[in-house]
Amino acid sequence: MLNQKNFLSQLGLTNSFDQEDDDVSNDDIPPEGIQDSAHCLIILLSKEEKIQMRKPSRHSMIIKMFNGKVGYMGLMRKLKKKWSLKGDLVLTDIGCNFFIARFTNAIDYHHVLTRGPWMIDDNYLTIRKWTPNFVAEAPIKVLTAWVRILNLSVEYFDRNFLHKVGSKISKVLRIDKTTAQAERGQFTRLSIEIDLTKPLLSKFWLKGRVWKIQYEGLHAICFNCGCWGHNAKDCAQSLEAH
Repeated sequence: MLNQKNFLSQLGLTNSFDQEDDDVSNDDIPPEGIQDSAHCLIILLSKEEKIQMRKPSRHSMIIKMFNGKVGYMGLMRKLKKKWSLKGDLVLTDIGCNFFIARFTNAIDYHHVLTRGPWMIDDNYLTIRKWTPNFVAEAPIKVLTAWVRILNLSVEYFDRNFLHKVGSKISKVLRIDKTTAQAERGQFTRLSIEIDLTKPLLSKFWLKGRVWKIQYEGLHAICFNCGCWGHNAKDCAQSLEAH
């Protein structure tokens, strides 16, 4: 039986789970204009101290429900069921509906990181790798979401073509397995990294007709201006035009 290290090595994933903090440096010099005083002490950390402090979080992710809120115990129960974890999960509430999810099993970590986007109760769970000095206040600007193109002819269930279309929307992360194998003909399904600060593409022209694009789980999209957060009837551009 393969152990975690050998399994991940075959997948080419070992480095991201066992990597060292090569970018960590000493805090040798206080920032310009800041002086140590009894009212404001300057705390400097060595590279070794930073590495030691960050070790418990290396196998962690920062997660948050994109829209809505789930309580701690409810979220823990739903995540364990959704992810079918082999190891343990430790969930830490860090405020503003953000959580740190720590995994004891490397295979679990990479499964969750690479097999999304994940949805809980028709609501996206935003996931990012843990990063040092994260402050649980920043609004979500990038979301990994599922995008559908309805009734596309089966000859277009081609990876290169789907990447070509998907790249017009945003960065394509992966193509749904059933789409890639042409097992589902009603729609194509792509995993896209969406920048919510930019207009979203609502349709495209191909072979004499217009094909609509659907964004799963994003219910407040205005296809007048292409922005998320309101519907077309409430769009400022439409109201200004009248």
